[in-house]
Amino acid sequence: MAQERRRFARASQPFDAHYRLYGELTESWRTIQTLNISAVGMRFRSADLLELNARLEIEITLPCLREPLTVRGRVIWSQTMGSGVTENGAEFFDVTPEQGEQIDDLVKFLMKGVPPLARPS
Repeated sequence: MAQERRRFARASQPFDAHYRLYGELTESWRTIQTLNISAVGMRFRSADLLELNARLEIEITLPCLREPLTVRGRVIWSQTMGSGVTENGAEFFDVTPEQGEQIDDLVKFLMKGVPPLARPS
Protein backbone atom coordinates (compact mmCIF):
# COMPACT_ATOMS: atom_id res chain seq x y z
CA MET A 1 0.00 0.00 0.00
CA ALA A 2 1.40 3.41 -0.99
CA GLN A 3 1.92 5.94 1.77
CA GLU A 4 -0.03 9.20 1.49
CA ARG A 5 2.48 12.00 0.88
CA ARG A 6 0.17 14.99 0.71
CA ARG A 7 0.60 17.69 3.36
CA PHE A 8 -3.01 18.87 3.26
CA ALA A 9 -6.26 16.99 3.77
CA ARG A 10 -8.05 16.28 0.52
CA ALA A 11 -11.84 15.86 0.33
CA SER A 12 -13.03 13.42 -2.33
CA GLN A 13 -16.71 14.32 -2.48
CA PRO A 14 -17.60 15.49 -6.02
CA PHE A 15 -19.39 18.79 -6.61
CA ASP A 16 -19.85 21.18 -9.51
CA ALA A 17 -17.70 24.28 -9.98
CA HIS A 18 -16.80 26.55 -12.91
CA TYR A 19 -13.65 27.77 -14.62
CA ARG A 20 -12.46 30.05 -17.38
CA LEU A 21 -9.01 30.98 -18.59
CA TYR A 22 -7.52 33.66 -16.36
CA GLY A 23 -7.83 37.15 -17.77
CA GLU A 24 -10.34 36.14 -20.46
CA LEU A 25 -13.24 38.21 -19.10
CA THR A 26 -15.37 37.71 -22.22
CA GLU A 27 -14.98 33.93 -22.10
CA SER A 28 -17.91 31.92 -20.72
CA TRP A 29 -17.59 30.01 -17.48
CA ARG A 30 -17.38 26.25 -18.10
CA THR A 31 -18.89 23.75 -15.70
CA ILE A 32 -16.56 21.17 -14.18
CA GLN A 33 -16.96 18.42 -11.61
CA THR A 34 -14.40 18.34 -8.86
CA LEU A 35 -13.05 14.92 -7.92
CA ASN A 36 -11.18 16.18 -4.89
CA ILE A 37 -10.11 19.47 -3.34
CA SER A 38 -7.59 20.59 -0.73
CA ALA A 39 -6.27 23.89 0.57
CA VAL A 40 -3.66 23.95 -2.22
CA GLY A 41 -5.46 22.59 -5.27
CA MET A 42 -8.05 20.40 -6.88
CA ARG A 43 -8.58 17.57 -9.34
CA PHE A 44 -11.50 17.95 -11.71
CA ARG A 45 -13.19 16.58 -14.82
CA SER A 46 -13.88 18.74 -17.83
CA ALA A 47 -14.68 18.41 -21.51
CA ASP A 48 -11.43 20.21 -22.37
CA LEU A 49 -7.82 19.06 -22.44
CA LEU A 50 -6.06 22.00 -20.80
CA GLU A 51 -2.54 23.19 -21.51
CA LEU A 52 0.09 22.61 -18.86
CA ASN A 53 0.59 25.81 -16.82
CA ALA A 54 -2.62 27.37 -18.16
CA ARG A 55 -3.89 29.88 -15.62
CA LEU A 56 -7.52 29.56 -14.60
CA GLU A 57 -10.13 31.41 -12.62
CA ILE A 58 -12.04 28.82 -10.62
CA GLU A 59 -15.44 29.62 -9.16
CA ILE A 60 -16.53 27.50 -6.18
CA THR A 61 -19.96 27.89 -4.63
CA LEU A 62 -19.83 27.64 -0.85
CA PRO A 63 -23.04 27.07 1.14
CA CYS A 64 -22.18 29.80 3.66
CA LEU A 65 -21.53 32.64 1.17
CA ARG A 66 -23.88 34.65 -1.00
CA GLU A 67 -21.25 35.03 -3.71
CA PRO A 68 -19.14 32.17 -5.13
CA LEU A 69 -15.50 31.99 -4.09
CA THR A 70 -13.26 32.78 -7.07
CA VAL A 71 -9.63 31.67 -6.88
CA ARG A 72 -6.77 31.41 -9.34
CA GLY A 73 -5.35 28.06 -10.35
CA ARG A 74 -2.57 26.75 -12.56
CA VAL A 75 -2.95 23.49 -14.49
CA ILE A 76 -0.24 21.08 -13.34
CA TRP A 77 -1.49 18.06 -15.32
CA SER A 78 -4.24 17.18 -17.81
CA GLN A 79 -5.06 13.81 -19.37
CA THR A 80 -7.83 12.44 -21.55
CA MET A 81 -9.72 9.52 -20.05
CA GLY A 82 -12.25 7.25 -21.77
CA SER A 83 -15.44 8.67 -23.31
CA GLY A 84 -13.84 12.03 -24.14
CA VAL A 85 -13.66 13.11 -20.50
CA THR A 86 -10.53 14.90 -19.34
CA GLU A 87 -9.14 14.90 -15.81
CA ASN A 88 -7.08 17.87 -14.71
CA GLY A 89 -5.05 18.88 -11.69
CA ALA A 90 -4.76 22.52 -10.70
CA GLU A 91 -2.85 24.15 -7.89
CA PHE A 92 -4.18 27.35 -6.37
CA PHE A 93 -2.03 30.50 -6.36
CA ASP A 94 -2.41 34.06 -5.05
CA VAL A 95 -4.93 32.76 -2.51
CA THR A 96 -5.66 35.30 0.22
CA PRO A 97 -5.68 34.13 3.84
CA GLU A 98 -9.48 34.56 3.88
CA GLN A 99 -9.89 32.45 0.72
CA GLY A 100 -7.57 29.82 2.21
CA GLU A 101 -9.77 29.64 5.31
CA GLN A 102 -12.90 29.33 3.16
CA ILE A 103 -11.38 26.48 1.14
CA ASP A 104 -10.19 24.80 4.36
CA ASP A 105 -13.73 25.13 5.80
CA LEU A 106 -15.14 23.57 2.62
CA VAL A 107 -12.69 20.64 2.83
CA LYS A 108 -13.64 20.06 6.49
CA PHE A 109 -17.33 20.21 5.59
CA LEU A 110 -16.94 17.70 2.76
CA MET A 111 -14.86 15.35 4.91
CA LYS A 112 -16.90 15.47 8.11
CA GLY A 113 -20.21 17.09 7.30
CA VAL A 114 -19.40 20.08 9.53
CA PRO A 115 -21.06 23.15 7.97
CA PRO A 116 -18.60 25.88 6.97
CA LEU A 117 -18.66 28.96 9.16
CA ALA A 118 -20.42 32.03 7.82
CA ARG A 119 -17.69 34.63 7.38
CA PRO A 120 -18.27 38.29 6.58
CA SER A 121 -17.98 39.03 2.86
